[in-house]
Amino acid sequence: MPPEEDSLHALFLRCANIISRRIGGNASRRRIIALLDERGELTQRELQKLLGIQAGSLSELLTRMERFGVITREPDSRDKRRLIIRLTQEGRRRAAEPCVIGDERLFAALTPAERAQLAEMLRKVEDAHIRWRRDNP
Repeated sequence: MPPEEDSLHALFLRCANIISRRIGGNASRRRIIALLDERGELTQRELQKLLGIQAGSLSELLTRMERFGVITREPDSRDKRRLIIRLTQEGRRRAAEPCVIGDERLFAALTPAERAQLAEMLRKVEDAHIRWRRDNP
C-alpha cells in the first residue's frame, strides 16, 4: 500500500466509510443524531460549525429530520433568533442503534481495553478539532 494510503487520515476515512455503510443511512444525519445524543441540545449555528456545512444545506437536512420525527427545532427562550435543536424520543431510539451495531460488530476485533483506548483517542481528536474551529472561524 502506498504510504499516502496508509496515513492516519486515509485509514480513518476508510474506517468511517465502513461504519457508515454498515449502519446505513445518511452520514450527516447520523452525525447530527450522535452529536445531539451526546450533548443534549445544540443551536443550528453550533451544528453548522461542528459539521462544517453550509447553512442552507443544514437547514434542508434538519427540515427532513424534523419531518421524520427525529428532531425538534424551537426558538431559544433567551434569543428568539437562535434555534435550539433536540432529539425526539424517536431520535434517541435511533441514536442507540449505531452504538450497538458499531460496538458489537465493527469493533469485535478489539479487546474492551483497546475499545476504550480508541474511544479516548477519538475524543481527543474531536476536542482538538472543536478547539481549532473555535479559534479559527
